[in-house]
Amino acid sequence: MSIPPLFEEKDPKNLKWRLPNIKSLAMLKMEKNFIALEKGYPRQPYASEKQTIAFMIHRIEEELTELKEAYDQQNIQVMEEECADISNLTDYLFEQLKHVSEGKI
Repeated sequence: MSIPPLFEEKDPKNLKWRLPNIKSLAMLKMEKNFIALEKGYPRQPYASEKQTIAFMIHRIEEELTELKEAYDQQNIQVMEEECADISNLTDYLFEQLKHVSEGKI
């Protein structure tokens, strides 16, 4: 008897195919981070000189706009994903602030 895989990839170009199956914010955030790595984003965005505190705040604002748009469309799945994006960006911003306060940046 063979054991079926936990996930069966539908479209290899669509990196978000697993997201609808995720039931917690923590797991959604983690999966979104994996997707970001697959897209070539830095593993530690808070350590990048290109991603300043102002840039991080701007990105949070952009994600909040996307959350509001999804709310207007009553698209719960997208709203959940935007919550994960905002939460991840808040984590990155916090790490960046710690680096600045410790003189590492």
